[in-house]
Amino acid sequence: MWRRFFLIAWLAVIAFISMNALPQLEVRAGARLVPMLADRQQETRFALLEGLLKDLKAAPGVRQAADFKGTRRALIIGNDDYKHLPELKKAVGDANSIKTTLEGLKFKVTVETNVDRLTFHRVLKKFYATVDAGDTALLFYAGHGVAYEGRNYLLPVDTPKLDSEETEADIPHLAIHANEIVSAIDGRNVEMALVILDACRDNPFALSGTRAARNPVGLVPIEPNKGIFVLYSAGEGEKALDRLSDFDPEPTSVFTRKFLPILSTPGLPLLDIAKRTQIEVQELAKKVPHTQVPAYYDRVPGQFYFQPPRPRLFGLTIGIDGEFNQNVHGAINDAEDVSRSLEALGAQKVMRLFGQDARLRFIDYVWRDMIEDARAGDTIVFSYSGSAFALEDLSGDETGGQDHLLALSGLSQETPPDPRKVGLMQAISDDQLTEWMQLASDKNVNVVLLIDGCHAGGMLDRPFANVAFLGASSKEESVAEYAINGRMHAATSVAFADAIEGAADYNGDGFVSQRELFHYVSKYVLDVTGHQTPEFMPPLFARDEIGGTATDLPLFTLPADIEERKAQFDHPWPGEVQPPVAR
Repeated sequence: MWRRFFLIAWLAVIAFISMNALPQLEVRAGARLVPMLADRQQETRFALLEGLLKDLKAAPGVRQAADFKGTRRALIIGNDDYKHLPELKKAVGDANSIKTTLEGLKFKVTVETNVDRLTFHRVLKKFYATVDAGDTALLFYAGHGVAYEGRNYLLPVDTPKLDSEETEADIPHLAIHANEIVSAIDGRNVEMALVILDACRDNPFALSGTRAARNPVGLVPIEPNKGIFVLYSAGEGEKALDRLSDFDPEPTSVFTRKFLPILSTPGLPLLDIAKRTQIEVQELAKKVPHTQVPAYYDRVPGQFYFQPPRPRLFGLTIGIDGEFNQNVHGAINDAEDVSRSLEALGAQKVMRLFGQDARLRFIDYVWRDMIEDARAGDTIVFSYSGSAFALEDLSGDETGGQDHLLALSGLSQETPPDPRKVGLMQAISDDQLTEWMQLASDKNVNVVLLIDGCHAGGMLDRPFANVAFLGASSKEESVAEYAINGRMHAATSVAFADAIEGAADYNGDGFVSQRELFHYVSKYVLDVTGHQTPEFMPPLFARDEIGGTATDLPLFTLPADIEERKAQFDHPWPGEVQPPVAR
């Protein structure tokens, strides 16, 4: 499967009339006609995009959200050494590890470990007294916790074993009511409060025969007041793993070992911290295998940053014209367009790999080198423009039974590709791309992955919390080329380049966010093609998926002199120009 033309010449005229200010577009003759979206579908997409545009224009700026002047205070409690209940092994390690992270985020931290009921009440009371109006308050608890009669309770280390329904009724008197902690912090008129409960571990009363033992493990949902954000280490009815196995050498729980590096990543809004933690904990727990998806309850208006964004930018751009598909003329132009935009933004490094320069081993070397140079919170753009296709999966490890690939130089399509004969060096597989994204995920480096080729929606084997994915079309669609400014291009790459140069900065804060980027690309492509449906991950609009929808994560910083920077690019374009009309 490969990039093809779908629209005939009259579509360019219609597109131009409807777009007004967009560049004049022409398409090659001889293209196969693809029906336009049904009027109702088209109207629905335009209406959704128009409604989102209003929200994006009204969104608070990044600098405004990151400019917070109150004191940051944190109370951390970790309980391992239970006297009458099963001991834990990682809760104290969790407490000590998060202390270091929070001190690096300028919190004044109090840590208490293995606290009994009386001490628990005393340290809470002391913490409440230190919190003033306008402060940021954070409570982290690791240890046993239970839900009883619709309320959540945290268990001190001297909690007795409850072996009957009568003694189980004493839980409210023997344990600490988590909901009351949230209410008490809220009563201090804080600017923002974050409550993190890694307390959904093994039900400590599971062997007692009580009602609690027969209930599902885990805590029940909570409805915090405005300004409060609550994060659980597992979802409702799920068990949070204390460790992956009895031989797990890590000092922290499954939740905490993923949460802490994400928390310390510069430039992540609070909501993105929670969503990234959800995805990464879920993926780690699958290895056991086990189902654990952290839950969060958000009542914080706008965005909140523990650290302002200060991302450095890197780029790897790949363009492959007309070897695998002779009808592809504008892929190198696409890659060059993206490259120039990244350089105008002040990227630290942009590597162009066009045509025969784009060999798999060299791409692998360049990518690993960029990951080595990048720091947590930096952004790397990986863009590919060329021919994407799918082959039968012979290994049996692909959902849907197909391997998705990106053609490189040297891959010919004289005959239909045989999955047993496609050279390992002639294409980028979905497995290879997933491996590269994992390298970035391990360092919490943001990746913007742009695949401008047919059927681009299947190129990742799993979701990545750190990856903003833009596929030029859905799995069922192909991609057309157009003549834009006298050069052959596909619409998605042009939209992307314009967006990151500032066209997508709808609220004028000097940053381009994930939602702004996705919106601009979606609207531009719809205006130009009338039918093409870019694929985004996370999705631009709501779906019932872990990780939710795109967020206001700032991906690109706009320099004040970007127009002057763009004017410096006067060297020739490496790709094909518009074919003569006689062709």
